[in-house]
Amino acid sequence: MEITSNNDLLRYITERAEGGEKQWFGRLQQRTAGVNLAYEIARNHADKMTPEQIAQFVVDLNNQIFKKIVVG
Repeated sequence: MEITSNNDLLRYITERAEGGEKQWFGRLQQRTAGVNLAYEIARNHADKMTPEQIAQFVVDLNNQIFKKIVVG
């Protein structure tokens, strides 16, 4: 599956989660989601946040998503 948009990424993650694989949201998926999220935040908040703030926010958010949603 080629991932070219947020919808593709969401579909991929959903399909993997439903498949029962243990590594459905592994390092590659986290990084891909993080990069995409950073660009989206920058597009919407570049006038309020520095690139460093955006990157740190995305790292923190990805960590919380993994801990609270993926691992549960």
